Amino acid sequence: MQRVALTILLVFASTLFFCSSADGGFAPCQDTVRAEVVGNTINVYHDQAEWNCCATMVFELIAVQDTFNLLEFETFEVGPCFCICCFDLLTSIAHVPPGDYLVRVLSGHTGEVFGEIWVTVELGPWGEPWLGETAQSPCGGWNVGADDPASSTWGRVKALFR
Repeated sequence: MQRVALTILLVFASTLFFCSSADGGFAPCQDTVRAEVVGNTINVYHDQAEWNCCATMVFELIAVQDTFNLLEFETFEVGPCFCICCFDLLTSIAHVPPGDYLVRVLSGHTGEVFGEIWVTVELGPWGEPWLGETAQSPCGGWNVGADDPASSTWGRVKALFR
């Protein structure tokens, strides 16, 4: 009986600690998808994406006719932490032929659609599009590609939740 009670208590405690930013008294992630076309490249931004705070994101591109399905996957060096963060993600789809395209950003784990947007590519080569540059902000997000802020304490804070 004690073993069952202890197991239930541990599951309940884990559930309490593994909460989203909204549950922790912080504003919830806004989870917005936007895109811009630069030449023959489509830059896809997933701002305020809610993922595990220890995740390193990996992307996969699946092109089907005039639709680009961009899948996001969480990967972990050691394992997930007991916290959730808002990340700003950038992925580019390069070498895109001229045309109108639907860009969809989805969870590679569940298939949930985070957002979709139509874009028009006016210039470009003929050939197969491929996944180009990717970037991920630190937890909490700020402009992708911006220099790391002066605070270096985040690594120590994140380690507390491992």
